[in-house]
Amino acid sequence: MGIFSEIIEGGAVTVGAWSSAIDNFLTGNDSFPLETKSGARVNEKTALSVTTVYACVRIISWTLAGLPIITYRRLKPKGKERATDHRVYKILHNSPNPEMTPFKYKALTSIHQNLYGAGISEIEFDKAGQPVALWPLPPWRVKPFRTTKKALVYKVWLPNGNTQNLAAHQVVVFEALQTHSDRWLSPIGVHRETVGMALALKEFGALTFGQGTNPASQLIFPGKFPEEMSSESHRNTLAEKYQGLSKSHRLMFTEHGAKFEKVGLPPADAQYLESQNHTVAEIARMFNVPLFLLNLLEKATTYGKGLEEIMRGFVNFGLTPYFVQWEQEFNKKLIFEDVFFNEFLFDALLRGNIKDRYAAYASGRMWGHLNVDEIRELENRNPLPDNEGQPYLSPSNMITTSELMKNDPTNKNSNNDE
Repeated sequence: MGIFSEIIEGGAVTVGAWSSAIDNFLTGNDSFPLETKSGARVNEKTALSVTTVYACVRIISWTLAGLPIITYRRLKPKGKERATDHRVYKILHNSPNPEMTPFKYKALTSIHQNLYGAGISEIEFDKAGQPVALWPLPPWRVKPFRTTKKALVYKVWLPNGNTQNLAAHQVVVFEALQTHSDRWLSPIGVHRETVGMALALKEFGALTFGQGTNPASQLIFPGKFPEEMSSESHRNTLAEKYQGLSKSHRLMFTEHGAKFEKVGLPPADAQYLESQNHTVAEIARMFNVPLFLLNLLEKATTYGKGLEEIMRGFVNFGLTPYFVQWEQEFNKKLIFEDVFFNEFLFDALLRGNIKDRYAAYASGRMWGHLNVDEIRELENRNPLPDNEGQPYLSPSNMITTSELMKNDPTNKNSNNDE
């Protein structure tokens, strides 16, 4: 039985303080925010109230969670096939544990990684020592340390206040960034001033619009307001004659020397909007998420081909490091045979438009390194019946260099008759 199983069983038979401790343990409600120079108090939970942080974490975690992890068997001399009968395939592809789907498990682990600096799971083993489940652990309740013999151990603080140590082979850990072999950095903690500025701007904007006064236009009278008319009746008259789309751009007449003026955006508010865009770009840079995915198109191209290239860059430089890290950790901790390995299926993220894809398929088919069934598989279609899609094509005018040398009359080693 693992730590997570003990927590669940303990919570099922107790109430009151113990149940509350379990909730705090699993949700991080007992963590205290740190005050920043902007005055905002920042921790991983308050950071999620910033829309840019929320969007970046959601984009990365949901994209990663939506891609399947496949366990493969290596074939001899070359090639691979899905090992659907392997225990790890059933864990990563079908059900990580009895309570979670693969999507939920990967999304939660990725959220922990990008907010707290590490996504950590305990590996549950059966009596034969084989992995049977993965249970996410709250990273704010886990601390790595070295024993006197320099062995890496993870100390877990339980809801009842006790601690339990897990050896390195009992956990899978996906760090956001490390400056030491047994330490990880929280992105929110490292960049808490940037996030604090975003929180302060959000509060400033809410107070400005909630308590401030900023009319769109105004009528200025040279003296006192005329006694024969009330401000309410004058406002109603203006609304009746000039308010609404169908009455826009009418010529306005004013009485009693009144002067009509449009009120523009105050400089402080304009600077506020500019500061907001700056924090969006800064937080996007933290998570390496393109601005167009955050619906900020002012500083990003809106041209289709350009967006496609930016998306490829996001996959190659933003997401691929996650894929490699997760694959290697799962291979190291869950796979005990060299003939098996795990891989993400992320080819669909790198697909171009249909015109480019079909041109690439045509080239691969013509030059003989793709057959029809392989092309159909790449397009998520079933193979043709009766193995009709198996044959490869070969250009009739192409021969190997060895055949060319044999047929060369100037070659002394040629087999041609003189």
